[in-house]
Amino acid sequence: MKRPLLIGIIALILDQLTKTLVDKFIDYASSVNVISFLDFFNIVNVRNTGASFSMFQGRNSLFALMVFLFLSAVSIWLYKNWNKIRKVQRYAFCLVISGGLGNLIDRLLRGAVVDFLDFGINSLRWPAFNVADSCIFIAAVIIFVDILMFSKRQKEEKV
Repeated sequence: MKRPLLIGIIALILDQLTKTLVDKFIDYASSVNVISFLDFFNIVNVRNTGASFSMFQGRNSLFALMVFLFLSAVSIWLYKNWNKIRKVQRYAFCLVISGGLGNLIDRLLRGAVVDFLDFGINSLRWPAFNVADSCIFIAAVIIFVDILMFSKRQKEEKV
């Protein structure tokens, strides 16, 4: 039970540490170029009061409430089902909780989510994101791959 929770705690600490460092060393709305070839990677300091990809800006309180309710439900479900789910799913759900909690902390303490990882090619940019967003994305990939692998195993066992 300990390792998935430990990974989640480490991810949460890394998320908050990186956001604190960005706030301390990079002015708001500024950018530091890291990989200059095709302007591929920058560290920026931007805020998001909306949802993914900065949609629905200005609704920070609503999203904070929604994230809190979602994290509460997932945490309760995970606690009740810990021994019923596969190990890989435990890691994935701990990453989801960690990422959601990291962004919730931002919404409550900073008034907006701090995004700082900026990738793209010249003017074609992916929306800036952070470690918490990465945890949620990685968890989604893990769950998706697990579903595919598990359904494949079930089909093979039926044959």
